[in-house]
Amino acid sequence: MNSFYKLKTVKVQKDTNDAVNVALEIPEELKDKFRFKQGQYLNFKLMVNGNEERRSYSICNAPSEKSNTLEVLVKLLENGKVSGYFNEHLHMDEVLEVMPPMGGFNTSYHPSNTKTYVGLAAGSGISPILSNLKESLYQEPNSNAYLFYSNRSMNHVMKKAEIDKLVEQFNGRLKVVYLVSREKHEDPIFEGRISPAKLNHLFERYTDIDVKEATYFICGPSDMIKGISDYLKKEKKVPAIQVLFEYFSAPDEEDSAEMSDEFKAIANIESMVTVIIDDDEYSFHLNSKKESILDKALKDNLPVPFACKGGVCCTCKAEVLEGEVFMEKNFALTEDEVARGFVLTCQCHPTTNVVMLNYDV
Repeated sequence: MNSFYKLKTVKVQKDTNDAVNVALEIPEELKDKFRFKQGQYLNFKLMVNGNEERRSYSICNAPSEKSNTLEVLVKLLENGKVSGYFNEHLHMDEVLEVMPPMGGFNTSYHPSNTKTYVGLAAGSGISPILSNLKESLYQEPNSNAYLFYSNRSMNHVMKKAEIDKLVEQFNGRLKVVYLVSREKHEDPIFEGRISPAKLNHLFERYTDIDVKEATYFICGPSDMIKGISDYLKKEKKVPAIQVLFEYFSAPDEEDSAEMSDEFKAIANIESMVTVIIDDDEYSFHLNSKKESILDKALKDNLPVPFACKGGVCCTCKAEVLEGEVFMEKNFALTEDEVARGFVLTCQCHPTTNVVMLNYDV
């Protein structure tokens, strides 16, 4: 469950001035473990300046490409420890510790479908969007895709060479619209970030998109994701199941507050928590007002999986088998997953005297 495997870099190539493409070779004996779905991500563990750091990066490949490598795109962040290492120090043939693919930012495809898929991406959010759109076009020969992709300038457009090649490869089934936020364009509609108002103008321009029937993939800044997904669902009445998104970070400070009113309101109880990891059971006492279930498990040196610890990725996902928990934040699980009893243990506190969680899901 919480296993990292050693994978060798076979490509470390600058994509833009502030982003690097990294391809990892998947040995034959690990191909089953690293089989993936479109839109999934990899967790990396590495030592930077003597400290263990973990980060998640989305896979750019599509499964139908049947590549022997998995590729991620890492944008250099200001003061970013791991992104700085990837961009400035990582080299060819370096061995990295990587967990098998995780995540549920995808939908199912069928060759008989005739659909329109719309990717809405900004910056490095292109990785899972590209993976999803490519897979839709490979698996559904009668479907089409649009990509609306926003960057500061055309020089900041990531994966541009591949995207332009895909436009030719799919012979009109993939239409790409680049938007720039800090550069002038002869047509103002292509200036600015993707917002509800901008998207409304784009829908008026590209009338072949059946807005209510299309399926949307959204990834980029948190405020963009929240604004666009709300706009599509509430104003355009797009069914929630057709609006898929993935956060890279928590949406805003208000949602990221350490202690919400809901958390303050839960009862102060002592609980016996049991977690199942790789078919082994581990139990510990935990007060509902203290640390999260994940933090307590880590304090007890249990082999629990984790990455962001902010409710954004779903590496620490588990299923509640007994009892109840309070989940403070959730930016990763779908409404359906929550209804089926899945939780993010980094955000969970017990609210019954006995709780059992299964990480083997």
